[in-house]
Amino acid sequence: MSWQLFFDLDRTLWHHEANCADVLAEFCSEFPELKHLDPAHVAQRYQVINDGLWEIIQEAGYGVDYVRNRRFPFLLQELVPELPTKERRELAEVLERAFTQRTPTRGATYPAVAETLRLLKESGYGVHVLTNGVTSSQERKIAAMGLTEVVDSVTTSDASASYKPDRGIFTYAMRQAGCGPEEAVMIGDSRLRDVGGGKAAGMRTLWFDAPDALPPDGDSEPDGTFHHFAELPDALRRIGA
Repeated sequence: MSWQLFFDLDRTLWHHEANCADVLAEFCSEFPELKHLDPAHVAQRYQVINDGLWEIIQEAGYGVDYVRNRRFPFLLQELVPELPTKERRELAEVLERAFTQRTPTRGATYPAVAETLRLLKESGYGVHVLTNGVTSSQERKIAAMGLTEVVDSVTTSDASASYKPDRGIFTYAMRQAGCGPEEAVMIGDSRLRDVGGGKAAGMRTLWFDAPDALPPDGDSEPDGTFHHFAELPDALRRIGA
């Protein structure tokens, strides 16, 4: 049996906070309306707003445009309320376009991601990405990390018409990989969406609990846990994969 590994992307392979903060810091340098702001504070408030909007669409099944039409208007309303409404709306549109174009080109990962995935691939594992996101953006992120040739398949919420933890996206991903749940492992940072969703789909699960991770978003118990990608091969062996 050949084990198939399904990795979440954002906050598991691709360092969401670092890459977003990089682009937002550029905005604070480039746009006069933002130059008085602390880039770290902008990034922190962006994450809170963006995460909240993603929670809404994942629960309700809305498209990603719901997030894209709101995150920068909400952020600017909070950080630069003195801007006239029309200027704030126009600036939000410019920032959203630039953000959507730039962030997928940034390739910061968690330590040892690339070398570990290559090692696993060489050892005979199938390597797949299973992500709540837009296909075009997520494929660009994989390319920015230098992992296009390592990844065997990419399943996104827009391609599968479902969001983790819905069983449909996991079934779609396993069909793409040509495997059943008995030979599949879901690996990700979310106890709710990755661990809970993977377990419900019959997969084995590993929780990536990074040192800078957000607090757990659920209480589903994984089959195993690792804190650094160098630990992943041993974590897989411990769960029999």
